[in-house]
Amino acid sequence: MKKILIILLSFLSFAGISCAAQPDTEIIKSTSDTLKVATFNVRIRTNSDTGNTNWKVRKPEVAKLINEFEFDVFGVQELIDKSQENDLSDLLNSYACVSYGRDNQEGSKGERAAIYFLKSRFELLQKGFFFLSETPEKVSKGWDAALNRICLWTKLKDRVTNKEFYFFNTHFDHVGVTARRESAKLITRKMEELAGSETVICVGDFNAAPNDTEFYNTITAKLKDSRLVSVEKPKGSVGTFNGWEKEKTDFPESVRIDYLFIQNVRVISYETINKRFTENEVPSDHFPVMIRCTTK
Repeated sequence: MKKILIILLSFLSFAGISCAAQPDTEIIKSTSDTLKVATFNVRIRTNSDTGNTNWKVRKPEVAKLINEFEFDVFGVQELIDKSQENDLSDLLNSYACVSYGRDNQEGSKGERAAIYFLKSRFELLQKGFFFLSETPEKVSKGWDAALNRICLWTKLKDRVTNKEFYFFNTHFDHVGVTARRESAKLITRKMEELAGSETVICVGDFNAAPNDTEFYNTITAKLKDSRLVSVEKPKGSVGTFNGWEKEKTDFPESVRIDYLFIQNVRVISYETINKRFTENEVPSDHFPVMIRCTTK
């Protein structure tokens, strides 16, 4: 009997079959120390968007893109209310969500920003938000802004690497030049208070191109622009706002307003995802931006 077993094992080995458990590719993928981090302004739900730009048409395409590119953690801007947030969350079953609205003290009303992260990979340690104004702890509109604006944050623990990091997500005002400059100062100050020298990823729609130097230089004095430090050559258009221009394919730096700023992060690749769901239709009037990275 022992001889038969030895012969059988030899045959299996010769045939290229191992008796050891084979690695599960899904497990390998989910336990990589590399993170896919993104920012995505998904465009508010509004009746003024008709046809393929209407949210009812776009929402499955937004979720499909997120699932296809397998974001691990990402920030979302322009969820008009909890209902639009639920629309998206219902299509993203693998993700947990932290979100706040901008129109009351509790963050329960008004247009929302959200941070999504894989339930299986991350543990939520802390969360919070503040208003972009002279009184960040109180519901308020800051400086020359047209609207209330907020920044939300989480502290997450990566169960794969056992590393912790802070993740900030924001949406700067589209009108107030002073508001954008002062919001940049406020956010960097808050980051210093909350995170100090720890790992930070700050994403969002900043409504300003890099040539708005007062905003940009304030942020990059504290954090690095992930596009500029990517090991691999950046992919996709430089610009991130497409404005529903269906025929256009080249978007310049003057419409680069969505960013991922980082501290203690090694950026492997950077991509503006110019994917379309028909020949000319895009899921949002902003392109999502994604980096592959490792935290230090």
